[in-house]
Amino acid sequence: MKKKSLFLQLTLAASLLFSTVTYAAEVTSTRDIPVGSSGQMEMVGTIEPTIYSVTMPTFVPFNISNSLSTQNKVISPRINVKNNSNIPVQVDVAYTNVNLDKMPNVDWSNTGTVNANQIAIGFKQEDVEGEMPVDLSHARWLHANEAQDLNVLILDANKEGAMYVVGTLGQDVSESATFNVTPTFVVTKTSITQ
Repeated sequence: MKKKSLFLQLTLAASLLFSTVTYAAEVTSTRDIPVGSSGQMEMVGTIEPTIYSVTMPTFVPFNISNSLSTQNKVISPRINVKNNSNIPVQVDVAYTNVNLDKMPNVDWSNTGTVNANQIAIGFKQEDVEGEMPVDLSHARWLHANEAQDLNVLILDANKEGAMYVVGTLGQDVSESATFNVTPTFVVTKTSITQ
C-alpha cells in the first residue's frame, strides 16, 4: 500500500512539473483550442501608475460691485493653475457650496442672467495674459448647492493656465454684504489638448 501511495505521489509531482514546463513554453505561442477540449491561455494586463498633480490656490478673495462699468462686475486675482503631471488633465467643478445667509432676500443664478435680487458667479479662462476679463462671454457658471460637471480648464502635460472669478449681480443686491462660494474641483486625465 505504501509503494502504491508513493508511486501516486511521484506520478502527481512529475505531472505537475511537466504541466508547468509546458505552460511556460506555450506563453508566447498561439494555437486554436478545439471546442470540448481544455487548454491554458495567459492574459497579461499592464498597470500604468499615474499621479495627477495640479497646483492652484486654496483661497481666492474677490469683490463684486455694480459700480464697475464692465459687464463683469467682479474683481479677482489671477488664479494660476499648473499641471505637474506628465499627461493632459482637465479641471472640473463637481459641486459648489454657496452660503448667502448674510444676504437676506438675495438668490443665486445658475445661468449668469440675473434679476434685481440675484448674484451669479463663475470662472473664465484668461484671454489676454494678466488682464482681468471685462465681458462674460464663455464664462462657466457655478450652480449653487447641487452636483454639476463643469469643465473650467484643460491643461497639457507640465503646463500652466490661468482663470479668473467672474460674475454679475442685480441692482437691488447690497454691495456691503459678504457671501461664501466654495467650489469642489476634480482633476481627471483627458485626451483633449490645448
